[in-house]
Amino acid sequence: MTRLKKRKPDIENERPDARSTATRQRLVDAAIDLFGKFGYDATSTRALTEAADANLSAIPYYFSTKRALHLAAAQHIADMIARTVGPVMETFENEIYDEGLTRTRAIALLQEIFTPYIAMLTSEQSSKWAQFVLREQASPSQAFDIIYEHGGARFVRAVTHLTAIATGDEPGSKRAQLRALTLVGQALVFRTARALTLRTLGTDRLNQTDIALATTLIRENIRLLGSL
Repeated sequence: MTRLKKRKPDIENERPDARSTATRQRLVDAAIDLFGKFGYDATSTRALTEAADANLSAIPYYFSTKRALHLAAAQHIADMIARTVGPVMETFENEIYDEGLTRTRAIALLQEIFTPYIAMLTSEQSSKWAQFVLREQASPSQAFDIIYEHGGARFVRAVTHLTAIATGDEPGSKRAQLRALTLVGQALVFRTARALTLRTLGTDRLNQTDIALATTLIRENIRLLGSL
């Protein structure tokens, strides 16, 4: 009688027991950290498994390949971004794209959706994946596609549309897109230029007062769109 070989689990699925789930997550966390610090090519599978306190066989078992682990790390980041901005998008998305949306309400909605976005970028949590994302910004790969499509695209589309309504730009136009990116950049600077931010402020970290003030100032800049 021929004995059937036990099929390995799909790389997208976690094994059911808690220990396996924890191992898989440690590998993803190690991938975010090491790929962010050293890049894909300079990060070995041995370094990844050592950082995750896992066996060398863990990467092929859970992810099939190092590349698949890299993409899983990107998906994890995208999921975290989506969980942060997703609730406010769910709350206001129908209103954002309503044909009767006024300029005044568009500005108010921009302020609403930017608040959790700023909170995310100024948080210590985002420091854990910022280097990974910055590397993908500098040299985009399939990982960047995942982060953008599953994490950031929904937010950027909404900002672009609301900015167009708020300023009278043609929705979907390059002018609207570029204007929206200038708004996004005001929040991104607190993560992508964090060293510059901290040096300018003469501190080693942003406290809650700093974050609250930055949020207020960006909301004020958004309000100024109404004067254009």
